[in-house]
Amino acid sequence: MYKSNQFNPMLSEHLDLFTLCQSETAEKLGIHNMPQDADVIENLRQLCLNVLNPAIVHFDLPLFVTSGYRCPQLNTEVGGLANSQHLLGQAADIMMGGIRNDQLAKWIIDNTDFDEVILEKFDPDSGEYGWVHASYNTNNNRNRVTTFDGTTFHEGFHYFDLSKTN
Repeated sequence: MYKSNQFNPMLSEHLDLFTLCQSETAEKLGIHNMPQDADVIENLRQLCLNVLNPAIVHFDLPLFVTSGYRCPQLNTEVGGLANSQHLLGQAADIMMGGIRNDQLAKWIIDNTDFDEVILEKFDPDSGEYGWVHASYNTNNNRNRVTTFDGTTFHEGFHYFDLSKTN
């Protein structure tokens, strides 16, 4: 955990702004991926307080953010959807050391008020562990659960044999 300062404020007990904005792709391409809009920072704070931090506290394990906030240029570079919640600071793609992504997704679904949880590219039988996309919307959480097999989004929580879909 970083020490909070004016340039890197803590968003919750365990998560700071840099953690939710860091990106290997942005770094490699020289993209400045820090939000300039106070609303985006507040959205990130609410995501941390309501979804991410509760998971950290419950499991007492490190949370890895593989993609949090994305500025428009970064979102384009990584192939994000034009209406991605990452652009608004409402979403993060996460993994947690020590548990499977399906367990993390299920816990978030059962224990938090979330907007959307997507279990993405998860198939332990083929060695694909993917990630969990978790979002929070202060205006209207839909509690939508989706599974992504790498090609298609499916409503609900499903398991797939990804070796047959790719």
